[in-house]
Amino acid sequence: MLKSKCLRALTAILLLLIFVSASCKTLDPYLKTQEDLDLSIKVYNLEFESKAIDRTARFVHPAHRTQYQEKSLEMTKRLTIFDATILDIKLFNNGVPTSRGSDEGFDRAIVVIRYQLAVLPSTKLKNSIIEQEWVLYQEQWVTIPDLNALLD
Repeated sequence: MLKSKCLRALTAILLLLIFVSASCKTLDPYLKTQEDLDLSIKVYNLEFESKAIDRTARFVHPAHRTQYQEKSLEMTKRLTIFDATILDIKLFNNGVPTSRGSDEGFDRAIVVIRYQLAVLPSTKLKNSIIEQEWVLYQEQWVTIPDLNALLD
């Protein structure tokens, strides 16, 4: 009888420790920031590659959004993306390089992407490596795009 009560108590304590450990991980603000960044990069690039410029504009930093929308017509007419691969993601905290899982967190990211694309009037495929800049702006990840790098 005593063994049974001790076993139940130990099981309850073990389950409680597992629950607390799992809860702490989901409350980690840096983990949420990282998940938000990953999701923003994924959604923006999928929509960008499919030329859904009206939907991608919400991911563009407000200070650059008008210029992005002005350039978007040229981009949709001239640019065809055949393949895109994320090669690297560099994280920064107040301008200082940091890494995923770091205790300091991060507020800026540079996403290195290799594109296989064609830019009219040329019909030749070319490979370009582009760096997308992402910044944390009012608790949302937004990009500061450089469409000229793709169109040149």
